[in-house]
Amino acid sequence: MTGKLHGKTAIVTGSSSGIGKAVALRFAAEGAAVCVVANHNADGGRATAAEIERAGGRAAFVQADVSLAADCKRIADEARAALGPVDVLVNNAGITRSRGLQEMDEAFWHHVLDTNLTSAFLLAREVVGDMLARGSGSVMNVSSVHAAATHGGFGAYAASKAGLCGLTRALALEFGSRGVRFNCVLPGTIDITLYPRPGRPEPDRDTWRPRESDIQVMKRCGSPEEVAAAICFLASDEASYVNGAAWAVDGGLLGILKDRP
Repeated sequence: MTGKLHGKTAIVTGSSSGIGKAVALRFAAEGAAVCVVANHNADGGRATAAEIERAGGRAAFVQADVSLAADCKRIADEARAALGPVDVLVNNAGITRSRGLQEMDEAFWHHVLDTNLTSAFLLAREVVGDMLARGSGSVMNVSSVHAAATHGGFGAYAASKAGLCGLTRALALEFGSRGVRFNCVLPGTIDITLYPRPGRPEPDRDTWRPRESDIQVMKRCGSPEEVAAAICFLASDEASYVNGAAWAVDGGLLGILKDRP
């Protein structure tokens, strides 16, 4: 199987459904061996890995909680053991939670920050050695438009996603001269029903289209595959001079919001 990522080993967290699953499938189609990571939806993660293998690709599945340092080490160890040294990491696992400041306790705050932000630090720390040893590698952090324009009640979530952008910039400066690139993407409103969670009917992929939306600039939501396409490019050697970038995949939403008085 050849493609943009032929011969590379990738870890994709949160790849049991939604954007993560689309990334895992796209990476496999481009020739990567993919370590699929999921926690609560383990069956969905196994299904993603099985789908890759049915299509002739190489995959492994690891059930783990990315907010825990020990689990992040185990993810890296099991990925290496099954598929080889890690070339690409996609920190996609995350949770969306909203709660007002006065209703937010420390446990809520830490749960969101540990899952969305600390996990990216932990996993990058585990795999960057593989990349430095070969003088090449690519890490993508999946942030959100909430990093730049958010709503009331999303303080913890927006902070975690803005933090991912800051972490990306700092690590891009730290490792860029040694061949390891760090970038992030900021998805907007994405219709994830193409890759649903358990209990929801699987749509026909040949006829599925993102739902229409009058409040979006392009009058529709985005698709997981459109985000996956951007991440795949950033992961590939075609993006060899892209480092420290924050790419909005939002149909132009942020540009419109910033223009508003």
